Amino acid sequence: MKPTDPGFVNDLANLDRLRAGIKGKGDTESLRAAAEQFEALFTQMLFKSMRQANEAFESDLMSSSNTKFFEEMRDEQMSSELSARGSLGLADLIVEQLSALEKPPATPEEQAKAAQEKAAGFEAIQQSRQVSADDVLAKVFAAKDTTAIDTAAKEKAASAPEKAAIPAASATTPAEFVRPPLRQPQEKPFSSPEDFVTRMRPFAEKAAGMLGTDPAVLIAQAALETGWGKKVVKNAAGDSNNLFNIKADPRWAGNKVATQTLEYHDGIPVQERAAFRSYNSYEDSFNDYVRFLNDNPRYSEALASPQDPRRFIRNLHQAGYATDPKYADKIINVMDTVRKLMK
Repeated sequence: MKPTDPGFVNDLANLDRLRAGIKGKGDTESLRAAAEQFEALFTQMLFKSMRQANEAFESDLMSSSNTKFFEEMRDEQMSSELSARGSLGLADLIVEQLSALEKPPATPEEQAKAAQEKAAGFEAIQQSRQVSADDVLAKVFAAKDTTAIDTAAKEKAASAPEKAAIPAASATTPAEFVRPPLRQPQEKPFSSPEDFVTRMRPFAEKAAGMLGTDPAVLIAQAALETGWGKKVVKNAAGDSNNLFNIKADPRWAGNKVATQTLEYHDGIPVQERAAFRSYNSYEDSFNDYVRFLNDNPRYSEALASPQDPRRFIRNLHQAGYATDPKYADKIINVMDTVRKLMK
């Protein structure tokens, strides 16, 4: 159906023409025209909210009452044109929902059949959209296994020519070619801060011994990064077991988990998407944390004087470990709680 042409949104005479046009049309076309106008009003409100949200970033040099006036006119016209083109689809949903009210009530058999068709359609959509990391990894490992099995079978046939060659399809997969699990193992959830400190203490003491610092500061840092273990970075493939939120830069060749994170730019928090390192266990996370600090020269000053945990974490922060301006102070506050729980 061809949508109603709204014309210039600030043309007052156009409203009368629109009303006259609707009166001469059927109920369906009238509903379509009203739905498009409603969608345009909704879009205008959306644009207005976005403008107000950005007022904190505006400068007096680039903003004035005249500028805001023309921006408002442009937003109104743009919302009207978007509605006429059906770009958002809100008008279509309104027409579909209100048109259904005019239909006679369906019989129980028709309702049951519609419910089954809706469930089947939803399942089909979910299956078509689910191109997960597990599927991709399964194909990769399947290809590697096939190649490895073929190679092993050829070597065995060459070393024992008197024996019949074993077909690759019936060969048993050697131990070194066993496919690793596609999902990260799930650690037991933490019931309380005390439980977190108790379970992390052995790993922290080992890592602190290698760094020469207090294990309490490492537990405090992990507690702050993960909310006492309740907010460890995860995705559909499972937990990353990343206690220190170390990002997966190009040097990292292990598993990764991509998710939203909060970063600070000039003191302003901003949501960003980033990839983080993924480990098989919390112990691996502590071990990689030690390697990460030792392999990065910018943390050399922090590693030069690790005996004082407060100075250690402040030097780590100043070297750029985190963008939160109060990162070190927060860890020091948490460290006092950790020490009480460690007694």
